[in-house]
Amino acid sequence: MDRRVFFRILSATSAGALTTDCGTSPGRLMPLLVPEHEIDPGEEHWHPAACTGCGAGCGTLVRVMEGLRVIEQNGEKVGERIATIKKIEGNPLDPVSGGHLCARGQAQVQSLYHPDRLRGPMKRSGNRGTGQFSAVSWAEAIAAAAERIMRVRGTDPGRIVIITGPRTGTRSLALERFAKALDAPAPVVCSIADHPLERKAATLVFGWKGLPVYDLANARFTLGVGADFLGGWASPVYYARQFGHFRQGRRDVRGRLVQAESRLSITAAAADKWLPLRPGSEPQFLAAVARLLMDAKLARNVKALPKPVADVFQAADMKALLNACGLEEKRVRAIVQDLGESEAPLVLAGASPVHTNSLDALIASHYVNLMLGNVDKPGGVLAPVTPAIAASENHRVAQALTNAQAILIDGANPAYTLPSSSDVLGALKRAESVISFGSFLDDSAAWSDLILPDHDILESESALIPAVSAGAAITVSIPFISPLYETRAVEQTLADLAAKVDVPYQAVSAEDVYRPLLAGNTTSADVARQGGLWLNPILATKAAPTLRAAAQKPELSAAAFDGDAGQYPLHFQPYLSLQHHDGSASHLPWMQELPDPASSSIWGLPVEIDSKTAAGLGVSNGDIVRVESRHGSVEAPAYIHPGAIPGVASMAIGDGHTHYGRYASGRGANPLSILAPVWEKSTGAMVFGGTRVRLTRVAGRRAWIQFAAPDREERDQHK
Repeated sequence: MDRRVFFRILSATSAGALTTDCGTSPGRLMPLLVPEHEIDPGEEHWHPAACTGCGAGCGTLVRVMEGLRVIEQNGEKVGERIATIKKIEGNPLDPVSGGHLCARGQAQVQSLYHPDRLRGPMKRSGNRGTGQFSAVSWAEAIAAAAERIMRVRGTDPGRIVIITGPRTGTRSLALERFAKALDAPAPVVCSIADHPLERKAATLVFGWKGLPVYDLANARFTLGVGADFLGGWASPVYYARQFGHFRQGRRDVRGRLVQAESRLSITAAAADKWLPLRPGSEPQFLAAVARLLMDAKLARNVKALPKPVADVFQAADMKALLNACGLEEKRVRAIVQDLGESEAPLVLAGASPVHTNSLDALIASHYVNLMLGNVDKPGGVLAPVTPAIAASENHRVAQALTNAQAILIDGANPAYTLPSSSDVLGALKRAESVISFGSFLDDSAAWSDLILPDHDILESESALIPAVSAGAAITVSIPFISPLYETRAVEQTLADLAAKVDVPYQAVSAEDVYRPLLAGNTTSADVARQGGLWLNPILATKAAPTLRAAAQKPELSAAAFDGDAGQYPLHFQPYLSLQHHDGSASHLPWMQELPDPASSSIWGLPVEIDSKTAAGLGVSNGDIVRVESRHGSVEAPAYIHPGAIPGVASMAIGDGHTHYGRYASGRGANPLSILAPVWEKSTGAMVFGGTRVRLTRVAGRRAWIQFAAPDREERDQHK
């Protein structure tokens, strides 16, 4: 008998994990087809793959076992024995994940089996933005998309705009080649989690290309500034592993962490001390640190500091700097003393959120590390390895959309991540053609004319360049399953479009990325079997050249904020959430059910305010408040955070999707939507920390769910 056994279904049978959302009807998550010889009853198989939950590029292992799906045969519902993915974990061979994985990575299995995942190509049947589509064949979809692209290309190829996400690898290379074939501009990155300022600062000061690598594991005393490295910054799994070693991975050594940040983030909560900075005061704080190190003769490598930079720090007014930060000089002096006297000091800085002066802060942080003598040394800041594919430096998405006539969207959601004031919806409405490669009908896909859905990452061949890695690394995923639906890899779709448009195009494969790095006896089969190619760590593979830092003077200018302080008294800080990241994981019910680390809320995200502000507004925990800027307003429950800084309102990003499946659509508020259209000048990155708001109580508590009992307690702050 055939190994696929069919039998009649006498009652309702689950075809996979059934999920609920506290009132949403259960959704059926369909299993996965694989070659039948891989179905061994009761036995498990593990296959390497890659995670695309963020730009970190973690390697994963996927557990496959026997399962069941329901199909219709001769008018009857029958069950079919198949193989299903049961679990995703980190790949222990991968130096980034080290066998570990964050919650978003483990939830990627729900993306594969999601009931709202698109089954095939779709063509718009209603007005743009309404999300009305009908199914079409791939031949019809490719022909229609090619005709639209050719029409714009024939007029002005410069008005073809390709918008992509933060990941670097086969996908970014394919899009780059496709743009070049069309004589169109290079793809533009639309992301608030791509860290262009961190890369820019490293280039300006040290001439490095890529994200600096902080050797946190071997540091003794770390001063974190603005980087929530245990939360949503850069590579949370990598730095969480580093932090574990920093704390308790060495005999008789426990690293000390002081976090200077304008929010009590996950990293700040894990620190020995937290310095609550005023928003946008990071450059002033780091200049004060540099000045104190000089005054106390603790800058052991001060001679390496370029004279123009040293003059800036020496001329800084200590009192004015610390007043701008809202910190006491005595407390800061004690911390700087400990930093300077440490055997292995480290300053770990990042821009989260981005301010108009964040680049100056990052530049200053590199000079402080230079003064401490830890650049390119164990326990210090390390130069990134030159990646096999360079990350895109084009982030001016709002500018690119201004005159766009053909917009191609892959791995990004500009209708969600760009503020309404940027006129992103107007651009999508005015464009002659909008084509999406998304696997789900999200906020931006709803404005598309055609959707050419991509495979899930577990169905795709791909190579990813990790955002942060201790050595040259490429995470590789070779498909070990058949696609569940009539989808296509974007790389293949681009090749089909190029053929239809009749332009020369070189197809992209994972081997194209990792082949140049193959050495010794390592073969392509080895790379596929282990799930990637990882070379030796940075410090073990290169001689340390004489480091020459450029004289890039930090300006130490105050951050600019949109909105009059009299009318809009609160600084507003949207931040990358642990569960939803930049909103891309909001459609996964596991992430909706994961309690928020700050408020323990589930199926909804609040705005965090301090008790003094709450008392002044007559707001109790859970009351609905209106958060209003000059550019719009949203409503959300208020969480009275015991660690919130007075005058600062913070809100996790993730909710407020107009379209993103049954679990995310119409749920909560999008804090990005009310931001000012302000961009960092040198990189074009969106300044999402530079908007002022005011709060107004509009109603009492409405069905806001908090997991922890202490967080659910009503605290009538205004009584």
